[in-house]
Amino acid sequence: MTLKNKNIIITGGGRGIGAATAKLLAGFGGRVFIVSQTKAELETIANEIKLSGGEAVICAGNVADEKSVRSIFDIVATFGGADILVNNAAVGIMKPFLELTNEDWANTLEVNVMGIVFCCREAIRQMQGKNEGSIVNISSLGGLERLQKFVGFSAYSVSKFGVVGLTECLAEEVKSLGIRVNCLAPGAVDTQMLRMAAPQFKANTQPIDVARLIHFLCDQDLSGSMTGNVIPYFCN
Repeated sequence: MTLKNKNIIITGGGRGIGAATAKLLAGFGGRVFIVSQTKAELETIANEIKLSGGEAVICAGNVADEKSVRSIFDIVATFGGADILVNNAAVGIMKPFLELTNEDWANTLEVNVMGIVFCCREAIRQMQGKNEGSIVNISSLGGLERLQKFVGFSAYSVSKFGVVGLTECLAEEVKSLGIRVNCLAPGAVDTQMLRMAAPQFKANTQPIDVARLIHFLCDQDLSGSMTGNVIPYFCN
């Protein structure tokens, strides 16, 4: 129960990597606040966690909306404030560059970058008086330099490069507050988002595989003083 009494916010927690992470971290004693726009998905995951003896709080909201994010963290504050944040929510709009509309670009950057900015801002405000805390941002191999890119991934890759840059800068800014910030950059994982956005990719890696490494980065008993790391996760 190494995460007992820790308040853990997981965005994109209704399915895929987020849902797997919520169930795993709840099993280690954490109180998980699962965030998604789809309340029905959240209820399903929360019920599974509760049936297993864990604690889950549903937070329906949109990470791309600053007011919505503030409302989510107001809920967390009533439980003592954030201890761990997993920024997993993302959208993937896969189109050739010339077919991407301004709306496609705006939607991708609002969710994948500004959503993390809004959540980090509120989490750090709640963590800063505790002299500890952990933030794990989910990027992608598509957000790392000198790795193969794919047709139709330009908006997604640009947003994921932004996640890496934010992680590296933020880690330095909050180091003196005792807060650690790390980034995980997985390749293709068998999720609904991948199947819908890029059905040509056949992924063997499951969400729980990624969730285990997220747990490592979240849990200070395991990852110690690690901060500012961007960890590539090459998948079969």
